[in-house]
Amino acid sequence: MPLESRIARRYLWAARKQAHTAFLSIISMLGLAIGVWALLISIALLSGLQGQIKIRLMQSSPQLLVEPVGKNTIANADAIVAAAKKLGLRDVRPFISGIGYGTTDDQRRHQPVRLRSYAGERAAPGIPTIRVTRGFAVSLGLDLGDRLTIIAPRTRLTPFGPVPVWKKYRIVRFVQPTGDESNTDAWIEQSEAASLFGTNGEPTAIEMYGDALKSEEAQAALAKQFPRAQFKTWKEINRPLFLALRLEKVVMFASISLIIFVAALNLISSLSMLILEKRPSIGILRTLGATEGNILSLFMQVGLLIGIGGTLLGNIAGLGMAWAANRYHLVPLPTDVYFISFLPFTLDAGDIAGVNIVAIVLSVVATWYPARIASHLDPIVAIKED
Repeated sequence: MPLESRIARRYLWAARKQAHTAFLSIISMLGLAIGVWALLISIALLSGLQGQIKIRLMQSSPQLLVEPVGKNTIANADAIVAAAKKLGLRDVRPFISGIGYGTTDDQRRHQPVRLRSYAGERAAPGIPTIRVTRGFAVSLGLDLGDRLTIIAPRTRLTPFGPVPVWKKYRIVRFVQPTGDESNTDAWIEQSEAASLFGTNGEPTAIEMYGDALKSEEAQAALAKQFPRAQFKTWKEINRPLFLALRLEKVVMFASISLIIFVAALNLISSLSMLILEKRPSIGILRTLGATEGNILSLFMQVGLLIGIGGTLLGNIAGLGMAWAANRYHLVPLPTDVYFISFLPFTLDAGDIAGVNIVAIVLSVVATWYPARIASHLDPIVAIKED
């Protein structure tokens, strides 16, 4: 063991006999431990909640979303569906979507409507049916059995000139949208949607469900086979949300790291007190041949030992509490309000390493200034103070 390390350990051990120096050292160590504990618990909670959000996105979002390139519909949809099923995508749903204009029979209330088709039997003769969200029905003052007129965003040429394409529907069901359907206001049968939007039976998009872990492989295979269509994985579909979650984690990490920074500043006072008491010893070491670099290294190691001690205590408390809270569901939640029954705490190796690196680096930075002052002490003046 280098001489500086042995002296640093002796100085730190001997400091316990000076009450004020020991008190400052303990405060510095506990401050670092609390900062590391708080950061680990916060990151564990945030990671656990984000993990639950990602799981729900994987379950609700299509693993692949196919969209046309250069036109509004997918011409070779049947071939894409067949190829997707060969790759193991178990549920493939072509659909037609678009934006129309909804109005009541008396035309007193109207507003834009986002439509989406659903696969089903062709409508029976008479007025075709439509399914809407309760919020959309309330906005137009409609109820089950009422009629809704949908005006398509296209025109039809007649002897009197171009006129809008429109059709009346009867509301038969209120629907609660889920997943990617959260932006939809109304649903109509597939053939009705094709007729309303004039797609000639071709879908405007295709949703594919299967193994989320193999979505990139399926994307590469299908994109190579069908270059005129665009294939997006569930990660690309939810990219804005993932970026927001990542930014949230970075901001929280930076904010709570300030606790560690403030605790590390206590090292300056505790190390300054230790240097003040060891001034004669520093002078003796310098006269015995110790260089400024040796003294700097000695007190840097003293501060580093305090920092490592506080970091270890914080790791033990933070990791232990996070594990216990997640293992035994110590923070339950009402299931009728939240989508999970307890607060999850999860930590990966990268998060733990990041917290420890921040704590150690801040400890070293806070130690550097008083250690540098000690290395520049005049040995003759320091010895005379003994």
